[in-house]
Amino acid sequence: MAYQHTRDPYDLDDDKYGEFSVKMKQFLAEDNSLPYRPTQFVAEQIVRADAYIVALDEFHTAESNMQTASRVVKAAVDGISAKLRWFKYILPTMIIGPDTLIEEFGLDGEMPVEYAEIKNLGDEVMAHWNARRAEPIFAPIVADGDLLAGILASYDSAVAAQNTAQNVYSMKSVAKNEARDSHHEIEREIFNWYRAHYPKPEDDYWVKTPWGKSSGGEEEPPVEYPVFPEPPDIFTAEDKGGGMTEVVYGYVDGSTHGLLERRKVGSVEPWIEVSDHLPMDKDNMLPYRELHVPPGEWEYRFTPMNGDEHGASVSATVVVAE
Repeated sequence: MAYQHTRDPYDLDDDKYGEFSVKMKQFLAEDNSLPYRPTQFVAEQIVRADAYIVALDEFHTAESNMQTASRVVKAAVDGISAKLRWFKYILPTMIIGPDTLIEEFGLDGEMPVEYAEIKNLGDEVMAHWNARRAEPIFAPIVADGDLLAGILASYDSAVAAQNTAQNVYSMKSVAKNEARDSHHEIEREIFNWYRAHYPKPEDDYWVKTPWGKSSGGEEEPPVEYPVFPEPPDIFTAEDKGGGMTEVVYGYVDGSTHGLLERRKVGSVEPWIEVSDHLPMDKDNMLPYRELHVPPGEWEYRFTPMNGDEHGASVSATVVVAE
């Protein structure tokens, strides 16, 4: 299995950290870990490494299930939108002369793009349809009009499944992070054990280990972070499919939390608040995922906060596919 030499494996991404933990198991079972193999830690390292690999696999499964659930929700929203457009086109054919049905059904304006707004409009049209469907003029389209009820029910079912998938994803994410932190503790014990016997990081022995050899210096320089009110040095946005986007933001020293907003690229409309309390923990900076993002080109804005005080914002764009 591929792995990456590093003297600070906690900085690795989750998958690389999993590879590193497996490499540690292999190292501790090989002669290269002699003559100072820390036998008092070996069994516990195996337990914690295996637990992390299991937790990581379960996390990836939950992540995949959540993405699938999001695609199902998007398909249901697309179904509602298509049926609303059908109503908008078919209703004027029910009356010869000046048409008022479009306005009565609330379909005279622009079609909404936000998932919740589409669903709300669908519910309103359904309620009006149920009130009028028995009238003789609607007889030719009753069967097709009644299909909206099933489409709306499919959306409710899809959202419920997505919420369940989101909850499972959140739990598996926490479990994965806890398993990783647990392994990190034993990994540091083992690393420090070897460092006591090989204090020089440039010692050739380190080449045989998962940590690798350093060019020199006892300690690596500390990481420097932006200081509030400066913006984070990392901020990206990515389309994950199925109406889901993922934003990654960096730590800002002195910031209590983060504010995340979005709006259509080039729009002069007010920003849409996505989250007003993103965690700010330098030891556990996790991506944030937003669900139900409509297709199009969106601009995300991240602002570090210190209580109610705003810091300098940073933005990133993402194209959400149809």
